[in-house]
Amino acid sequence: MTYEPDLDFLEKLLLATGPTGFEEEAVEVFLERAKAFAEVEVDQKGNAYAHLNPGGSPRILLLGHIDEIGVIVSHIDEQGFLFLKPLGGWDPQVLVGQRLRVLGKRGPVLGVVGRKAIHVLKPEEREKAVKLENLFVDIGAQSKEEALAHLEVGAVGVLDQPPLWLLGERLVSKAVDNRIGAFVVLEALRLLKDLGTQAHVVAGASVQEEIGAYGARTAAHRLNPDYALVVDVTHDASTPGMEKKEVGEVALGQGVALGVGPFVDKQVLRTLRALAEQEGIPYTLHAHGRFSGTDADEVAWVREGVRTGLVSIPNRYMHSPSEMVDMRDVRAAVWLLARFAQEAR
Repeated sequence: MTYEPDLDFLEKLLLATGPTGFEEEAVEVFLERAKAFAEVEVDQKGNAYAHLNPGGSPRILLLGHIDEIGVIVSHIDEQGFLFLKPLGGWDPQVLVGQRLRVLGKRGPVLGVVGRKAIHVLKPEEREKAVKLENLFVDIGAQSKEEALAHLEVGAVGVLDQPPLWLLGERLVSKAVDNRIGAFVVLEALRLLKDLGTQAHVVAGASVQEEIGAYGARTAAHRLNPDYALVVDVTHDASTPGMEKKEVGEVALGQGVALGVGPFVDKQVLRTLRALAEQEGIPYTLHAHGRFSGTDADEVAWVREGVRTGLVSIPNRYMHSPSEMVDMRDVRAAVWLLARFAQEAR
């Protein structure tokens, strides 16, 4: 397996502001990279596509959602403080003290998520989990008028946390869920450009996964693929406090997780396993009941049904400012997707 990831592209993708429903900036980063080796387009929903070998057969969709969890400004008070509603699933505890980047009228506006300091919290307040409605954002404005000069109700924001490299090949950043999936599918397409394929392969960056996988439904219906491989993250079972009987055996640095469940096509899964074993790619089987909570749930049922597989990358601290992945797992996912597309008939 010979493949080196484009880390410059990955960091640009992670830094982009693209909360669910407002993914344009991240989509532009995706498209700019894809233009170098593929034909690109964007649909009415906002999904981005990179096509390799149009007209080839079979048609294969490699799909990773590009949206991240974020916030939307719901109120600005007389002192210029912002109040928020969630875009996607938040644990409000991780927001306290965080820095936000909000898309303003004239560019990004930085702010800090605040609450009362511990010194003035009443004992009963200290013991309760904080709620989003009790938090606010301080952008430095001294009045409502000053705040409104820079942004308005409906402005959206994300955590302002850049990618950082830890020991070994561990990467932490905001938006790993699921920019890493969008990265993997486009990198697999880039690799396929060199490997060669008879298939028409589409790397798709889907939108609005965090609020219902709406972009994936549109993408699958529009492309009507013969096969689809969805790439997302899943919980790392080696993190302290995790129950393996609930989250499975998936762990950072141990390869990819291959989804098993009602929405997964059995032949696609057999092929992925065979290719992983052939290429020396470690993998773990990850069982799902009714659904997986990923785009795969929607893609599999579109039209007459799409032969769908789910490839997941272990992730620690999901939906936090410091989501963590191991680049060995990322490289494994890229290679496995490329080999599947190369061999599919």
